[in-house]
Amino acid sequence: MYDLILKGGRVFDASQKLEGTQLDIAVTGGKIARLAANVNEPASQTLDISGRIVTPGLIDLHCHVYHGINDHGIEPDLVGVRSGVTTLVDGGSAGHANFGGWSEHVIPKAKTRILPFMHIAKNGLSTMPELQARTDIEVENTVSVIKANRPLVQGIKIRAIGPTVPVLGIDIVKLALQAATEGGVQLMIHIGDFYIKEPTLTRQLLPLLREGDILTHSFTNNPGRILDAKGKVLPEFFDAQNRGVNIDTAMGRFNFTYEVAIKAIEQGVKPDTLSTDITVPGRRDTVHSLTEMMTRYLALGFKLPEVIAMATTNPAKALGKSDTLGSLKEGREADISVLEEATGKWAVKDCAKAALTTDKALAPVVTVRAGEVFMPDWGPHPWGWLPEQVN
Repeated sequence: MYDLILKGGRVFDASQKLEGTQLDIAVTGGKIARLAANVNEPASQTLDISGRIVTPGLIDLHCHVYHGINDHGIEPDLVGVRSGVTTLVDGGSAGHANFGGWSEHVIPKAKTRILPFMHIAKNGLSTMPELQARTDIEVENTVSVIKANRPLVQGIKIRAIGPTVPVLGIDIVKLALQAATEGGVQLMIHIGDFYIKEPTLTRQLLPLLREGDILTHSFTNNPGRILDAKGKVLPEFFDAQNRGVNIDTAMGRFNFTYEVAIKAIEQGVKPDTLSTDITVPGRRDTVHSLTEMMTRYLALGFKLPEVIAMATTNPAKALGKSDTLGSLKEGREADISVLEEATGKWAVKDCAKAALTTDKALAPVVTVRAGEVFMPDWGPHPWGWLPEQVN
């Protein structure tokens, strides 16, 4: 007898080339035991999800869930399993000096899988701006803490912005790259500077990124964006994209506009992932949820299978974890997201409050994490999960 059967869903799984095939999923011992049509054996729990979208557990490649340790870290399960997301990748909330808070205080309390990057600034985002002087970066100590906390540490994060840019320039990025290289991990770089207008580091840092490194906030309209003064995509950006750098488009509160997205996509930019950069104020004011971020990409004209891949198989690949995440293959841990595809007329806004409309919107229905079933909470809006409805 199975522990759980999800019946009648429309399965989207790029790892198995499934695009809406109606299949049942049987779960036993926290793992996917069977993926097939018409699984009729007995189960302790059976959920009829006919017509719903079923995907590998959603992965948010950039968020901030250092909850209870700093003031903007959001409660993990609120934006995790209670929001249709099984894996949260924290974008450098902690540095080497306070990284221990993850294993001592945050991760043990969460049902959602949490995979943190370590900030190159020694105290992470506990104080902001986090890089104010060269003394805020301690490469040797950072590498030591990486090695002591593998495989938990996913990589090094740096925001290539702020008051150190005019003083230290590209050296702050080189120091972060040194720590990532010596620690044997990847590098995630935030572009888009809301502290200063000039100088910016984007053109200098792009050639430094290695295959597998992550460029986040790629559709920011802030200084340091990927477009030049004439609206053309920087050639250094295309070189990085062609080199295998992961192009992430985390939104957050300040770093995603349709103006940049549309211009960039029209010129051949191919975003790999669509993360949220969600925080306490971000959930309330701008990004709201990963499913609403996915809806923004539907509004931009992306097809549903593409959007799902950008939140499942693609971030799994970006993390080097395609063998464990981003798939519904039999034998894998049972991380499953069940989504509603609502039909209507919806408005989704960017960080500049510009809106696009779409006739399809996504919302969480059921989340399965390691075989355990979770239902979504009310949602980030007063009316629930779906975006603002328009006439």
